[in-house]
Amino acid sequence: MNLLKPAIAALFAVSMLGSGTAHAQFGGLGKAIKKEAKQTKRDAEREAVNQADNAIDNALRGKTGKLGTSGSNSSGGGSTTLGTPSSNLTSQTQCTGIALSNVTVGNLGSYTFQQGFSKEKRTGFINRKPGKISGSCIAPSLQPQEILYFEVDEKKYKAMDKGNDFAWQCVKSDDPGAGTVDYWTWHSDQYLGDSHMKLHCGNDQGVTDCATGTNSSRASAYTADRKNRGKYGISFLARLNERSRAKTEKLYCQYYNKRTGKSLVAFEYLSAPAR
Repeated sequence: MNLLKPAIAALFAVSMLGSGTAHAQFGGLGKAIKKEAKQTKRDAEREAVNQADNAIDNALRGKTGKLGTSGSNSSGGGSTTLGTPSSNLTSQTQCTGIALSNVTVGNLGSYTFQQGFSKEKRTGFINRKPGKISGSCIAPSLQPQEILYFEVDEKKYKAMDKGNDFAWQCVKSDDPGAGTVDYWTWHSDQYLGDSHMKLHCGNDQGVTDCATGTNSSRASAYTADRKNRGKYGISFLARLNERSRAKTEKLYCQYYNKRTGKSLVAFEYLSAPAR
């Protein structure tokens, strides 16, 4: 008999819903259900965006094997001082003549932002320090896992690239005549995403050009800002050498245009073993 009670109750509810009395009695419930359904949909959409943001951060963690931490260098404590590359290296680089601006060196890592009592963490371009260009396109030297970021005039840059014309080339600083090294393969001109550049406001990095919201919304804000300025952002990671016999050594790299024979940027970096 107890098993029949839910079924009888359900039939009674259906019959009541078919009457005017039931409509008046349960109309408010129906509106509440619809409102809850809409809220659930909005929550699901927000969760999907957050999951996508986390997937982006996780993918970038996979590129480096690890992330830096707020206020520290992620290179693992290497203190080797790198000066300006020697003239026998830089003399082999012909610059395109396109001006490099907003030159910055830093790390990809975790930072904290605060809103009232709430503290949260995000992944972004941290430990930023301004860089100086010499000889038209020679950028600051990089420690292991440091990132070079700079901007160029988007129209001029895109006009030089007719389709995969640019490529990263690196040689051993002490033996450039041996040819390019093949420690890694990287063809993209962008290692950092725009959300990494536009940190969340209230961050512990002291970056005031910031925004609030999700990674996606902050990325959109930075993209819009770059577009308004007519700029294109380029970033390079001083990657670790994954090879078993890797050793610490200086590499001289350039972003070379094979069609024109000129380079957009060149710099020296300290390549270190991943292990």
